[in-house]
Amino acid sequence: MKPNQKPEPAEPAFTMEENDQFYAIIVSNPIRYEVEPDAETILTFFAVRRASGTIDIFNIMKTFKGKNCISRNIQSKLGISVDKINTELEAVKTQFAEGIREKTNFTIAWSLLDLSAVPDRDEQIKRIQAWNKVNVYKPIDFSLN
Repeated sequence: MKPNQKPEPAEPAFTMEENDQFYAIIVSNPIRYEVEPDAETILTFFAVRRASGTIDIFNIMKTFKGKNCISRNIQSKLGISVDKINTELEAVKTQFAEGIREKTNFTIAWSLLDLSAVPDRDEQIKRIQAWNKVNVYKPIDFSLN
């Protein structure tokens, strides 16, 4: 990449299909590193209830230097049954927090937005935007009705 050239926009981490809904979103506080004090990592987990009835979890880990994203990793766990999702979300928080604490002695604080009882997608987006922890974009409606 040339010095003043902007990077290509990142592909979406996941796509919401027409009848999918958010179940929950979990975001870490910024994780700082002694070896690189001007960088920070944010962990975000999106639990998406698919129209099929199962839930997928998408983990997006971004590392920033200033306002620039210098690293982005995406992982997913797909096809989780509804009766196991709360246990799965708790395990995500404890396992990631313990792994970070062991390696960096940093304790993660988590923010949780529970959307499991909000069936309307427009209302979910309003709540996510009001929460102001992640960016969620609503596709433009080009219909003529």
